[in-house]
Amino acid sequence: MPIETPMEYLAMLDTLNALPPEALARRLSGLYEHSDWVVERAAAERPFASTEALLSACAEAVRRASETERRQLIDAHPELAAGKLESLTPASQGEQRGAGLDQLDDATRERFLKANADYQARHGIPFIICVKGHSASSILAELERRLPQSTETEFQEALNQIDAIAAVRLPGLLDAS
Repeated sequence: MPIETPMEYLAMLDTLNALPPEALARRLSGLYEHSDWVVERAAAERPFASTEALLSACAEAVRRASETERRQLIDAHPELAAGKLESLTPASQGEQRGAGLDQLDDATRERFLKANADYQARHGIPFIICVKGHSASSILAELERRLPQSTETEFQEALNQIDAIAAVRLPGLLDAS
């Protein structure tokens, strides 16, 4: 999904383009959950002319990563609606709160816990979805819809969802400058 680069981010992109790869990764830490290596590797594609170019370079860095690295990236994501928000990164906390996952009644929380466990048992990875624009009920419906998919399909879907999460997180990281 193409996104436009707001004018106020163009100067920030100039700054980011000038940073050494490690400093760029630190500056955008959290763009990919506990995986700053993604941004560090994407730095090789600079200069970024737009936020879309930066996100595309990050997505490509993930696609070029080893199977083990991609698996570790997926596994770095927290279980949704597990009720342990304080143990999550600030970005994940905000995202889960924004979707109402911290306000579940007991029955819905139990449905989430069972569906998460079933998903993990079937696919060997956590269920990942970009929660922006979703409610707790739509996330649960998507989890239940995706459960019977093939593990290969879900592995790729997890990577696609991680890229979508990065697109949601990037403006907040740029605004923090």
